[in-house]
Amino acid sequence: MSDMYGFLLNMWVMGKIDEAYLEAQVVKGRITKEEKDMILATPQI
Repeated sequence: MSDMYGFLLNMWVMGKIDEAYLEAQVVKGRITKEEKDMILATPQI
């Protein structure tokens, strides 16, 4: 897991980021596509 994975996962769960933001992080190489898919599969509160 990348260092950014945990941070982005928490941001996702709190509803602070959306799918487009996560895709941008994949393009920038900060997380992998697999990590993005795992984040998107996690329920938000």
